[in-house]
Amino acid sequence: MVSHNEKMVAPCGMNCTYCYVHHKKKKPCMGCREESDNKPISCRKCKIKACVISKNLSFCNDCDVFPCILIKRLDKSYQKKYQESLIKNLKTIKERGMESFLSLDKDRLKCPNCEGVVNIHDKICSLCGGKFEIESRR
Repeated sequence: MVSHNEKMVAPCGMNCTYCYVHHKKKKPCMGCREESDNKPISCRKCKIKACVISKNLSFCNDCDVFPCILIKRLDKSYQKKYQESLIKNLKTIKERGMESFLSLDKDRLKCPNCEGVVNIHDKICSLCGGKFEIESRR
């Protein structure tokens, strides 16, 4: 059985639990794998998700051509804008397992001042509103 936290990990390796749209007070997005109008248009029209679904896979790292040009482009953008590597996320999932990946993210993205989580996009805590630096995945 797939846990709620595991369902929050998109096929590209983005952990939607730590997306700023998931933490909106009104109409939060419930992750890539849920169909919703609250999801950003870029997520609703995601070519990576469509590709993974068309191949009947769960994640990009299950594909024979991983990492393909689509995931490489998205990874490059995420590294530049947010200092996050989706390819590293997918490799961590493959090498260490989903439970380990989720645990690492939970520790890495926990607010140091409260029980909230720091989203990876603007580095702001969901509860206290503090702005923080996030340690890169090793």
